[in-house]
Amino acid sequence: MEIINPRRILAVGAPDSGVLSLIKDLTGSAPELITDTTAGLSHEWNIETKYYTAKVPIWIDEIPKVSEWRTEFTKPEAKEVVTAIGAWIYCFKKPVTIKDVDTIKDTMQTIAKVIETACGYSDDHVRLAVAMPQSITPYLDKSAEDWDDLCMEHGFEFVDSEAKGKNQFGEEKGIKRVEDALKAQEWEGIEADDDFDFDEDAFGEGLDAEEREMGMELFGLKNAVHGIDENEEAQVEELEGLMRKMVAIKGTNGQNSYTCRPLIFSRSK
Repeated sequence: MEIINPRRILAVGAPDSGVLSLIKDLTGSAPELITDTTAGLSHEWNIETKYYTAKVPIWIDEIPKVSEWRTEFTKPEAKEVVTAIGAWIYCFKKPVTIKDVDTIKDTMQTIAKVIETACGYSDDHVRLAVAMPQSITPYLDKSAEDWDDLCMEHGFEFVDSEAKGKNQFGEEKGIKRVEDALKAQEWEGIEADDDFDFDEDAFGEGLDAEEREMGMELFGLKNAVHGIDENEEAQVEELEGLMRKMVAIKGTNGQNSYTCRPLIFSRSK
């Protein structure tokens, strides 16, 4: 069975948390980092199992400050975006200090709050907290059992990205566990909102079907949370930024720079 309109994966983490490395290990490729932030990038994962096939979009966001990110994602305008997500992957570098652990805990608590605000207590999101390699040594020694307890407290499954083999229950460890957990999710999404209108010609000639699909994805997301008014200069600039991003990724005009913006939710006046 082919899933035509799958839900999304949102991969998040602090700057330099290793999100793109995880995505590459998981899917075999990753979006190109053109600016100094991963916020606003997107990717796609072709999932094939004996039960279904799906091209699952991966949205990528960055959390420089947990409190500010929480404020944006708990706004009413963000509900439509959150409910379109089927899995959350929170990446973090293995902590060096207790303060790092506190930040990790606070971030998981924040993500759980965002999901609760949008979906109540009946959500069916996959939540994975993935510990990425730490370049600083020695890092804080914390057992897998302690991590399991801490992550479970906020509805997350802990995964050590460097782990290999299988656990005592016969389950895969490491990146393979991330893959298995995501493949077990129900990806069937809701039908697209008829209120979303997209004009392919707005993105000009020379863009192939893949680029137009990306444009529809990004434009639909921004339209959902911003309520775009085409007469407002700020919103036009926002759309132009998305256009530049697509062109930069595909290299159709030789340009390798664009303004990459995080997901900010503010309704037009």
